[in-house]
Amino acid sequence: MSLLRKALLIPPVLAGIAVLYYAIGERKAPERSKIAEAATVVRVVTVNPQAFVPRVIGYGTVEPARTLNAIAQVSGRVSYINPDFKRGDFVSRGDTLIRLLPEDYELAIAEAQTDIASADVDLEELEITLQAQKKTLEIAKSVLDLEKRDLERQKTLLDRNVSTNQSVETQEAAVLQQQTQVQDLENEIALYPVKRKALAQARRKSEVQLETATLNLARTEIRAPFDARVAAVDVEIDEFVAAGQSFGKLDGIDAADINVQISPAQMAGFADLAFADRSGGEKSLSSARRSLESLSATVRVGLGGKTATREARVKRVSDTVDPDTRSVGLIVTVDEPYTDVEPGIRPPLVKGMFAEVLLSAPAVPDRTVLPRNAIVNGRIMTVTQDSRLVLSDVEIVYQFEDLVVLRDPLPAGTRVVVSDVSPVIEGMLLTPVEDEKMDKSLSAMSGPEGGALQ
Repeated sequence: MSLLRKALLIPPVLAGIAVLYYAIGERKAPERSKIAEAATVVRVVTVNPQAFVPRVIGYGTVEPARTLNAIAQVSGRVSYINPDFKRGDFVSRGDTLIRLLPEDYELAIAEAQTDIASADVDLEELEITLQAQKKTLEIAKSVLDLEKRDLERQKTLLDRNVSTNQSVETQEAAVLQQQTQVQDLENEIALYPVKRKALAQARRKSEVQLETATLNLARTEIRAPFDARVAAVDVEIDEFVAAGQSFGKLDGIDAADINVQISPAQMAGFADLAFADRSGGEKSLSSARRSLESLSATVRVGLGGKTATREARVKRVSDTVDPDTRSVGLIVTVDEPYTDVEPGIRPPLVKGMFAEVLLSAPAVPDRTVLPRNAIVNGRIMTVTQDSRLVLSDVEIVYQFEDLVVLRDPLPAGTRVVVSDVSPVIEGMLLTPVEDEKMDKSLSAMSGPEGGALQ
């Protein structure tokens, strides 16, 4: 490149530099803006103390409230079996289940009746004999009086030397003999009450034998003592049944029991909330029984993917703790488990059927109810009036499904965060949004129908 060309390039470069310098020098510096604090959007529920119905769910199998192991009270050969006395069938109260041949007991009745008639004859004969003996005694006493007068006459004659000593002695012997006869008759008459009593006792014994034979005859026809479903039949026609032998089993259909098993942890929380203020400080079996009577129960059973519910009542606490699960048992009773049955829709409560039971206590007032996910590691997140995050320690007194109840209620109007927040920084700015759906769900599940086995 020649010097002339280089000289021609210098002016344009200098001009560009000058223009650039001018442009930069006339431009204002950018203004620095403040960085605004970002607010985190969270879902909240506004809590207010409310009435809450404590509930707990347990499971158990259905058993008849009463059963009967039918045992023959007398021996005999089976002559009749009720056509309905078959396993799984139903019998009504008073229905004859089996009948035994009655001939032996009819003969025993006839024999006892004969013994009673014989005792009556003996008593009648005794009465007639007694009357005869009394008359004989009267005659004997009259004869004795005559003999005594004759003795006095003989003594008078002896004094006058008209009679002899031998005649007097002979008459004295006659008097003694007659006195002996009178005494014998009096002794026999004195024994008649004892004889009558002995005959009466013999008659009473025969009457007892008649009553026993009559009772045994009635026992040859065995009837159902209550409405029942037949659980087992252990007898056949013409089979000999011995006294004390079982011939079948019956399950009552008037009520069904369910031994509901509840874990100790669930039962402790439920009892703490349900019974804490109901005993009035009294600690006795009667107060515990009254607490149980205040509970209500709903039983649910499933059939082919469908479920049916029945109302029940809490009856008592089981006598033992389950050795495998260490769970507590409560016995609930369903009345009339075979009524209002709809095939395929509402089945009867059959023995051995698995059931789910919801126990409910009367509502406790002024409780704070929250969803379970609102509490993390024993703490909740609340929102202040200026929308700042605050962490607070809380204690759960009761937990049921997705609900928790706090031991100490929160102040009315407290806003509790129910959504996930990450990171969690106490004092951070929040944008709370009321979760109306959760509010309605908490109110619904806190009531008597909440969480009812859905």
